[in-house]
Amino acid sequence: MNATAEIQGQAGASTAEKVISSDSHVIEPWYLWRDRLPAEYKDRAPRLVQGEKTDLLVCEDLEMPPIGSAAGVFRKDSEVRQTGRWEEDVPSSAYDPAARMKELDVDGMWGEVLYPTLGLAFYGIDDLKFKNALLNAYNEWLAEFCAYDPTRYKGIAMIANEDPEMAADAIRHAAKLGLAGVMLPTVAGSDVPQYHERAFDPVWKAAVDCNLSVNIHCGTTRDQNKKSSIIQTKGRDPTRSMFKWDLAARPMFNMIFGGVFERFPDAIFVSAENEAGWAPHLLDRADYEWKRYANVEVVGFEGRIPKPPREYWRKNIRVNFMRDPVAVRTWDLVGAETLMFHTDFPHGVSTYPNSRAILDELFEGVPDTVRHQIVWQTAADLYGF
Repeated sequence: MNATAEIQGQAGASTAEKVISSDSHVIEPWYLWRDRLPAEYKDRAPRLVQGEKTDLLVCEDLEMPPIGSAAGVFRKDSEVRQTGRWEEDVPSSAYDPAARMKELDVDGMWGEVLYPTLGLAFYGIDDLKFKNALLNAYNEWLAEFCAYDPTRYKGIAMIANEDPEMAADAIRHAAKLGLAGVMLPTVAGSDVPQYHERAFDPVWKAAVDCNLSVNIHCGTTRDQNKKSSIIQTKGRDPTRSMFKWDLAARPMFNMIFGGVFERFPDAIFVSAENEAGWAPHLLDRADYEWKRYANVEVVGFEGRIPKPPREYWRKNIRVNFMRDPVAVRTWDLVGAETLMFHTDFPHGVSTYPNSRAILDELFEGVPDTVRHQIVWQTAADLYGF
């Protein structure tokens, strides 16, 4: 399938502007792992359980995403709910690349960078061999999905982080599958090498050698999240998503101050679905810390990095946003080349089908060259569109 250079926007008007969603999602067919896991793990495969009020995907004792909100893109505000039935609530465009292409055109998106939905919870699994089997099954399915039209679909492989050498092998496999990047849990866990430590360098070397970015996504943690899935169907903590950027910012600045980008100057680290309006303040604070305390011994890291943190940020860090006017209005403070737009389709908070209108509002008064950089060029360069 070859897409045309022009895409129909949501109002039906033709536009030549290409826009990439740097963070969208598939919703994996619940039977993916049942069909693809090695025989030794099939009895542990995630399974769909039909409860009295909702369907639940169950895997071990993890807290899995609620079907209702994960697939809620087509609901109005008055219709939002967390409960749902798989056959009724998960649209075919969440797992069928042909059906999805139609929705891209409705929303005026040229292409998407694709992350998992159900699989996001798998980082909390203790059994590393089982976890790797789950992630590998997903990665191979995702590669097949993206092969439908690799000019418009770019997939992000899931990689376990406990064993850096094993993770490096998984990165090389992801590259052979044709995937466009790899992801690690935002929270690495306390009993494993941290992303900025030298013990983790095999991962960075493999990523650079394979020319793949390393991505994190909100809501991913290696720490156990052993709540029953049904808890998520009973309500929502309104602060749950407000401060998620804090978890993402820490590994970024640990990597900057920890010298990762001195050792691997071509490495790219991406924060997905954590917004970006917080970045200008933290960058200013980091630069001040670096300059003001130049004569004070560094604690917690190997030593002092030779350049201000902002220089590493602009070369090695990328962040995306959805509804974040502060990120757009402060683009010059963080660098337009570090920012990317995303729609989060088909999750319930997605900008679909109004992404073009939202972009027009966000970018009012911003130079066209800056808008082009943020909505297209940065993601195109990074993921190979």
